[in-house]
Amino acid sequence: MTKRFQADYDFGKKSEAQSLPDLQKIFKKELIHDPMMYAHFDFHKDNILVELKTRPNTEWVDGKMKHTTEKGRVMFIDTLYFDAPKMRFAFQHNKHRRLNGEPEKDFYLVWKCTNDYFYWKLNWDGEPGNRNDYYIEEQNKDFGHGFKQARDVVNVYISKMKRITFP
Repeated sequence: MTKRFQADYDFGKKSEAQSLPDLQKIFKKELIHDPMMYAHFDFHKDNILVELKTRPNTEWVDGKMKHTTEKGRVMFIDTLYFDAPKMRFAFQHNKHRRLNGEPEKDFYLVWKCTNDYFYWKLNWDGEPGNRNDYYIEEQNKDFGHGFKQARDVVNVYISKMKRITFP
């Protein structure tokens, strides 16, 4: 791991702890914070699992999502992303539950941006008859190991998310 990876990891863990009360309000459940270092989803309770992605340089401004890069470049984006293995894990988890006659679980991705939370219930079909909630693409960059890697990410359209603002 690189120093950058460790700093990002520590920042994310701190954000998870700080965000737990807000997430419990959003989902109306006493969520359990998963202690595993590389858990696919950070929180769980009964029939739901929740993954938190913290984006401090991303904010909702005048009906648009504004992102400022580390180099100070400002851009407006229409998606937020997460690693595709999380979607694959959720799909396989529910497939296993169906095969065993157990009820499926709900999986949520939550992005904590400046002043707002955005969340999306993971699905594979999009709106009925229309698979337009997200698209998958390959990214090729350093993900914290000191060399470039190819990795699939799921880009979810912000227009398909729910926005929550706490005072």
